[in-house]
Amino acid sequence: MAITFEQFFSAISEQESGGNYSAKGVYVNGDRAYGKYQVMGANIPSWTQQYYGKRLTPAQYLASPKAQEAVARGKLKSYWDKYGARGAASAWYSGNASLSESTRPQPGGPSIKGYVDSVIGKAAKYPAGGGEKSSTTSDASGGGTTVAPMSRGETAESYGFMETLFDSIPELKTLFNKAVKGTWSPQKFQAALRDTKWWKTKSETARQFLMLQYGDPATAKQKLSQAKVHVNQLANQLGLRSVPGMDKKLNAWALNVAMDGWDDSRLRYSMGMALNFTGDIRQGEGGEAVDKLREYAYNMGVTMTGKWYSNGARAIVSGKATQQDYEDTIRRQAKTLYAQWGKQIDGGQTVADIAAPYFSSMAQILELPTGSINLFDPTIKKALQNKDPVSGKSTVKPLWEFENGLRSDTRWKSTQNAQNSMMQIAHQVLADFGVKN
Repeated sequence: MAITFEQFFSAISEQESGGNYSAKGVYVNGDRAYGKYQVMGANIPSWTQQYYGKRLTPAQYLASPKAQEAVARGKLKSYWDKYGARGAASAWYSGNASLSESTRPQPGGPSIKGYVDSVIGKAAKYPAGGGEKSSTTSDASGGGTTVAPMSRGETAESYGFMETLFDSIPELKTLFNKAVKGTWSPQKFQAALRDTKWWKTKSETARQFLMLQYGDPATAKQKLSQAKVHVNQLANQLGLRSVPGMDKKLNAWALNVAMDGWDDSRLRYSMGMALNFTGDIRQGEGGEAVDKLREYAYNMGVTMTGKWYSNGARAIVSGKATQQDYEDTIRRQAKTLYAQWGKQIDGGQTVADIAAPYFSSMAQILELPTGSINLFDPTIKKALQNKDPVSGKSTVKPLWEFENGLRSDTRWKSTQNAQNSMMQIAHQVLADFGVKN
């Protein structure tokens, strides 16, 4: 449907500031836009000279609604006459009339096509002669232009993940609720957002994304969806389990990626601390870290608490510590328990390696399955923690002495080894008395 210049002119005002003469844009490459029609600061001196008859500074321009109207009308009419509606909108937004179909995102706002489509869509709602829309509520932001108010239902559908952001930041949540209750236009809400402490202290990346959410919600939604997919993939890789409240955390992490540019190292740090381990349910990198620590502690004859293993896995996955850091803790504990084997432990041997000959002798002499003997067996533990009976100092127990001690074990008496040994002794006694077998 064809639109008039006056409809187009009113739509530009709505698109840029919601009719706010005092609006200021975000800084992009060292410059920012000013006023109701968001004219870049670098253009103000020459454009005010050309269309207003006076060369103004950005501050003077911002204080003069008449200058803003004159500059915007003059420049936009020249674009309109030369390029038509879509070309004029593209030229106003990007400086190039031929890019009206470009879907490439722009710093601090939507794609050029998204902007142009939005302007044309808004223009059709205005009377042919321009001015206020015929079926909307007046916007209190100034300038005489009116736009459709925000509603909670429409906002939830349009902004999606933004509800997570608003809920996490009281200042934004209060502003959002005020905007819905007061039937603000999105443009008025955007202008108020720029005055918040959050806006003034947030990164340029975060502010640009939030503006994209208003100017080109489809692109913003796509960006968030991509971030959510990546976040879910990393969460599965790390072993995050589906527990109450996890979906909200995943949404928050997706926002961090899309808005603040979080990389995987920062995501890992935050996600790692949210790992949850219950019973024997372990998965992903977190579960693997727990299993490795438990196995190493087992082979070192050390017992740690379940909480210690969980905290260790969180630290390892989040990048706060390494597997080696926690194995060093286990190693130090082992050296305390088995002081006489300190050099071997420092040399890289596990206590299980050191105890292997004792395992073998015990299995053979007591006729036990090799797999049933471990470092926590009282007989093995006593041998490895041997004390000199005179000095009381830790000392290595010779293997022959350990084997002799096994033959004093009550279990030895019921073995075939014991019976064979007794038969040999009996035969020797008979032989000594001259009795032949």
